[in-house]
Amino acid sequence: MLKTRLSSARIASLRGSSLTPLALLALLAMGFGAAGHRGHAPVAEAASPSALQQLRTIAGSNMPELAKAGAAADAVINAAPVAVTREAELDDGQTFAEFLSDQGVADNEASAAMNALAKAYDLRRLRAGQDVTLTFQQSNAKESLTAATFQPEDTKEITLTRAVDGSFTAHVNMIPVTRHRMAGAGEIRTNLYEAGSRAGVSHALMASLIRIYSHSLDFQRDIHPGDKFEVLYDQSTTAKGKAVGDSTIVYAQLTIAGKPHALYRVTFSDGTADYFDERGQSLRRALLRTPVAAAHITSGYGMRVHPLLGYSKMHKGVDFGAPIGTPIFAAGSGTIEEIGFKNGFGRFIRIRHNGSLETAYGHMSRFNSSLYRGAHVNQGEVIAYVGMSGRATGPHLHFEVRRNGEQVNPMSINAMPTGRTLDGRLLTAFKEGQNKIKQEFTTLVATKGTMTPAAATSAAFTAKTTAAH
Repeated sequence: MLKTRLSSARIASLRGSSLTPLALLALLAMGFGAAGHRGHAPVAEAASPSALQQLRTIAGSNMPELAKAGAAADAVINAAPVAVTREAELDDGQTFAEFLSDQGVADNEASAAMNALAKAYDLRRLRAGQDVTLTFQQSNAKESLTAATFQPEDTKEITLTRAVDGSFTAHVNMIPVTRHRMAGAGEIRTNLYEAGSRAGVSHALMASLIRIYSHSLDFQRDIHPGDKFEVLYDQSTTAKGKAVGDSTIVYAQLTIAGKPHALYRVTFSDGTADYFDERGQSLRRALLRTPVAAAHITSGYGMRVHPLLGYSKMHKGVDFGAPIGTPIFAAGSGTIEEIGFKNGFGRFIRIRHNGSLETAYGHMSRFNSSLYRGAHVNQGEVIAYVGMSGRATGPHLHFEVRRNGEQVNPMSINAMPTGRTLDGRLLTAFKEGQNKIKQEFTTLVATKGTMTPAAATSAAFTAKTTAAH
């Protein structure tokens, strides 16, 4: 029996040409032996001389067809390399080296590829589920890596390419984004986050809205089911419509018990920005009334039976109940005087705001890692996260306001405005711009559309331009 060894791909190609018998003769005529290699094994390890003579006779009478079959056989044997692309994702706990190995990349290629990628991106930052597109070159049943692509961030794509000399090079490609103006509105059923979610507004944007209004509103006592919100904002998105980066609120309004509370953003010539009510008065106050997002008061200022000690004790602050990990904001700008673990307070921070006013925060789960004693913080900056460290029965923030070293009721502290007030021509232009902004908001909500800020009504920027003078 005549034996040949060809790869399955080659056999399939020969069959597809409908010249399999002639191709076999061509292989024999070209000097392929039983082992399937040119010029090595004898042509007839398993064939008799008479059989060989018969083959030669057949070959001689079919030279044109045999030539075609020979060409087909050569094409199969010397087939051009084929590019093959496949996608895969990192498994949980898998390193990038392990990922490449699982995809069949040779160790030496994987090492060279990773060395090149390390110059463009820290591969240790990749997370489980990361999609990676790999391109291989297949030739004679062998496969070698030629390219790879993955997008670890919304605005960043990493590409790996291979040069003719076999070396790898990695590049960082920034994905372009477009700034759009968007709008959202809804009715509050339980809280602002839930209302925002139903209106298609992100959790992060609603958190920004809460921080801005925390200067003037107590979200525990002022917000109720049936109240409404409106928000007009600028948001960067990719070509696929995915929101990236922080959004900027241009206009917002909370309607509480039928009374509207509107705010507008104004940017000044020095680059600073602030929010103003309809009268042109800054919303900024000396202290935030609610220094933690989406919290509820669990214990007010005054005498109470201590939940752990079991006897009546003066509670010299206000407790805000919230889930562990909820961000806590600096109630005002100032300097950190204390930060660390302090007896029953657990993790504790004290901030000095001026010569007489301080705030204190207790029971946190962790601090903002960038803070230290003597560090300056800005009003609304995240300083820590809700926890139940120290003497606590559940997760909450213990918040104190101290005047001249003595605790006072945080809910009754005089919160006089500390920001600037618009007046004169600036105030006139600001009020004229309010109607244009509201008209723009109404149009976007009605059409559920978006527009670029440059194409938007100049309302938000009328105040900005005037304020710059």
